[in-house]
Amino acid sequence: MSTTPLPMSTTPPEVVTAFRLFLGRAPNPNTPPQLGSGGVQALHRTLEKSREFRDSPRSIKKPYPWPLRQIMVSQPAKLVYCPIGKNACTFLKSEVARTARPPHIAHILKDIHFLTDHIRTGLQFSDYEPPDVNLMRQGPDYFRFAVLRDPMERLLSAYIEKFVMGRLQPANIHHTKSVVAPVQLAANRKKVDFDEGITFRAFIDYVTNAEAATLDPHWRPQALYLEGLRYDALFRIDQIDQLMEILEERAGMKLGRQPRNVTGSGRGEDVANAQDLTPARIAAGPRLSKASFYDAAMRHAVETTFAADYALLNAVQDTPL
Repeated sequence: MSTTPLPMSTTPPEVVTAFRLFLGRAPNPNTPPQLGSGGVQALHRTLEKSREFRDSPRSIKKPYPWPLRQIMVSQPAKLVYCPIGKNACTFLKSEVARTARPPHIAHILKDIHFLTDHIRTGLQFSDYEPPDVNLMRQGPDYFRFAVLRDPMERLLSAYIEKFVMGRLQPANIHHTKSVVAPVQLAANRKKVDFDEGITFRAFIDYVTNAEAATLDPHWRPQALYLEGLRYDALFRIDQIDQLMEILEERAGMKLGRQPRNVTGSGRGEDVANAQDLTPARIAAGPRLSKASFYDAAMRHAVETTFAADYALLNAVQDTPL
């Protein structure tokens, strides 16, 4: 009998976990896949397109209308959370997911938006049958909440992150093309140029004149996110620490705390007419204050268009609803 040891598997652990999440099995040891330049997130997108995944129960998501289909849920902690884009969404989705203690949670947190949207993880309404969703929507044991943000700060944060700092990233272009393309083509550009992009003034002009329901979720009015569900509490984004204490008590575990204004949008020097600078000039310069980007007409346009959001914020005041 040979005593030669068997070769160790060269398949990275995160690849094995990705296969288990999407396909419910480990990869073939005879043809172990490796991570390419796109890393584990690229692998997720490849597996999601596979026939094996598409034909499996793991891919079956209920086609509830937006915003209900993307509502997050934690069964163990009896939490129902409405993620609102640019309102600490990634952080809060991650912490709610942690309270649910699903298998492979550490891996899920690496790509939480994509994984929860495409796999039946038990973390979204779209993973459940209508009777179960109705219980979570109305049951007295559940705590239903959302986090709100000043619309001017939210719009500026979205612009700096997606139209300026990450303007050439495919994941951001997926969102910004719905604004950049029509604005540039209306200016008689023959080809859309995402590096050149659009100014903040053009962004605000587009957002405040478009049909609200057609806007990308990152700058869609927050009030639209809250339709179809009665919430037990609404919080301002500066009340997240207070919210986390409530979630920790319900989940019986320690949770994280959100760093303040990760993109740094709206904090910095005062520079006149920053709303008319190109994204490249903004990216190359110092951080600019919120006042640098808004003139009186732009403030009025945002206050008018997002009046329902401001009414919700005013109702929250110093204590969550």
